[in-house]
Amino acid sequence: MKKAIHFLLTGLLLSLASNLYAADDKHHDGKDLHDKKCVSCHGDKVYTREDRMVKTMSALEHQVNNCMKGAAKAEWSETETTSVVDFLNDRYYKF
Repeated sequence: MKKAIHFLLTGLLLSLASNLYAADDKHHDGKDLHDKKCVSCHGDKVYTREDRMVKTMSALEHQVNNCMKGAAKAEWSETETTSVVDFLNDRYYKF
């Protein structure tokens, strides 16, 4: 019986660790793209300040697109842009 419980707990822990890794990896590309283009102009304070201008998901998408065309000069695909938006939303905004 002890072996069965031990086996079950080990399986549960491995499953949990795998899920945590997958969740972290979910936005790996978005984080990398963000870190390469966005952090050079501003750190994360623009996302966490009390008077931040982005208050909706559509505003976040709009702002990322504005930065891409402006200062960042990022030539991201639609998939890459969505990855950055999703990363920012999950990390900072939580819309």
